[in-house]
Amino acid sequence: MPQIRRIALTVAASFLLILLSTHAKADPLFFSNVVALQNGGMTQVDLFSNPGVTLTGPQVTFFVDITGTLAVGGSDTLLVTYNEVGSAPIVQSFSIPLFGTVQPPFTLVFGITSPGATVQGVMATLTLDLLNSSPDFIIPSGPNAGQRVNSYTYSFRVTQVPEPASVLLFSTGLFGIATRVRWKLRNRKRLFIS
Repeated sequence: MPQIRRIALTVAASFLLILLSTHAKADPLFFSNVVALQNGGMTQVDLFSNPGVTLTGPQVTFFVDITGTLAVGGSDTLLVTYNEVGSAPIVQSFSIPLFGTVQPPFTLVFGITSPGATVQGVMATLTLDLLNSSPDFIIPSGPNAGQRVNSYTYSFRVTQVPEPASVLLFSTGLFGIATRVRWKLRNRKRLFIS
């Protein structure tokens, strides 16, 4: 009888451990290292370390590192909100795990097309938030280094470099105007000399 009791107790303890292990809390998800790619991906601009930086658009590619662990069968959503002065917000959401199977850690790449980028530039913000994780960002440096917050907003300017065809057309127009003015000035000098 004592042997049956020991076996039953061992089975019950094993069952309890299995139950507890499936309900163990996973590490929360965090995002970090939000970077804008510039110059065809040759230059990386850390948005946290460079607040107010000017980015060349109108298409801007970003990447963000997602770390942490999801609970078994769990999911989260990264919500990306791009706001630009004078334009409606652009909202994108990405399900985690990516494609239903890719678990963190991973680097997510996404792009935004600025609706109002000009040669002078337009102010913009990019807010990232993991909806089922709070806090989801650890401030990496500065006076609040190490502080955990729920979402983070990056500020920058977006400019648009004129297309080469536009620059050529503009330059040709300026050359034509300069030639015309020069021609008129020469003709006036001839009238005064005669």
